[in-house]
Amino acid sequence: MTEAAEVDAGLRQSREQTVLAHLAAENRQDVAATLATFKPGAARTELPGDEVADGPDAVAATYRELFTALPDMHFDIKPGSLCHAGHRVMIETCWHGTHRGSFRGLPPTGRRVDVPNVLIFQFDGPDLVSERVYYDRLSLFIKLGVARDPNTLTGRIMMVLNHPVTVARAALRSRRIDNS
Repeated sequence: MTEAAEVDAGLRQSREQTVLAHLAAENRQDVAATLATFKPGAARTELPGDEVADGPDAVAATYRELFTALPDMHFDIKPGSLCHAGHRVMIETCWHGTHRGSFRGLPPTGRRVDVPNVLIFQFDGPDLVSERVYYDRLSLFIKLGVARDPNTLTGRIMMVLNHPVTVARAALRSRRIDNS
C-alpha cells in the first residue's frame, strides 16, 4: 500500500481545509491568520534561491515583506488544483499583484505581475509544519522590469554589458569544446 493510500479521507479533507485557509489568509494579507494555520510553535517557509524562513517570527517577516511589496497580492485557487501525496498537499496556482512597496531592496516599480507557482505544504498528522514555494525568479524580475529575457536581443546585450567576464569565459569554453 502506498503512503498516499494510508492517509484516510478525513485527514486528507482536514489538510485540504488547512491549505485553503492558509491561502485565504494570504489573500486577505492577514499575517496572524496565515501563521495560525501552522502547527503551534512551528512554521517554515522555503523559497527559491535556497532562502528559508524558519520559525514563526521569520515566517511572519517574510509575509510582511511580501504583503508590503504587493499589497493587492492574491492567489488564484482553481477547483481540482490541489493534490495529495503522503504527508504533503500540493497546489499549482498563480499569484498576482502590483509592486507598490520595497521588495528585496528593489523600490516599487508599479508593475503588475502574474507569477505561476507550485506550493507544497508538509504536514505532521493534521498539523501544517512547512510550506515550500517554487516559482521562476528570473520571470518575476523580468516582469518587474529589472531583468531581461536572455533570449532577446536586449537581454543578450544586457548580459554582455553586465557580465563581460562571465560571457567571455563562456565563449572561450565554447570554442575549446568546438575545437576538440
